[in-house]
Amino acid sequence: MERFARLIVAGGLALVGGLWIAMLADAWTPAWLLGVGVAALGAGANVAGFVGELEL
Repeated sequence: MERFARLIVAGGLALVGGLWIAMLADAWTPAWLLGVGVAALGAGANVAGFVGELEL
């Protein structure tokens, strides 16, 4: 599988997982911060996967 596809799939899974963690935890607790961090990493991986394939 190509690198951009792995980044998009892994980023999507991390984004969804992080959002679920953040949704189920109380705001500003360590679990909530972990969920927000995982979601941010997932979103970053998605962006990296898409931007890597763009041709200017």
